[in-house]
Amino acid sequence: LDCEMVGIGEGGKKSVLARVSIVNWDGEVVLDTFVQVPTRVTDFRTWVSGVKPKDIREGSSAITPEDCRSRVAALLKGKIVVGHALKNDFSALMLSHPKEDIRDTSKFRRFQRYGGNKWRPRKLRDLVKENLYLTIQAEGESHDSIDDAKATMELFKVVREEWEASLARKKG
Repeated sequence: LDCEMVGIGEGGKKSVLARVSIVNWDGEVVLDTFVQVPTRVTDFRTWVSGVKPKDIREGSSAITPEDCRSRVAALLKGKIVVGHALKNDFSALMLSHPKEDIRDTSKFRRFQRYGGNKWRPRKLRDLVKENLYLTIQAEGESHDSIDDAKATMELFKVVREEWEASLARKKG
């Protein structure tokens, strides 16, 4: 799962959902849609989000936030969700998911760095480069939520056995 957000409000500081992409284990796209923004967008963040005004304007194929939420909820129900910094995605979707069914690569210790006396998340771009030898989110390129979702799934596959074993140990 990966989402792209645009900014609303003064200075575009508040994030709101503009695109959601979901791929399956094999990297096949299960859902990829732009989402209508019910208020004026003040910062499209195109340089990061890849979202352009034409993608979400009235008359485009963008779906309503409510339709998006129900589609995503139905697709994720009973599934393990893999993503990077999923807290942001679930917040934008206004959805929750059982903690035991979330595999967030930004929170997996092997993918974090230690600094300032605590473990910190690393950029997905860097993790993919180091572990998969692939380039995503290249300098000067906007993010693509399909590429990010596929890359995160491939990252998860690299450490799946180790991750699941650590979860089993924690469970007791």
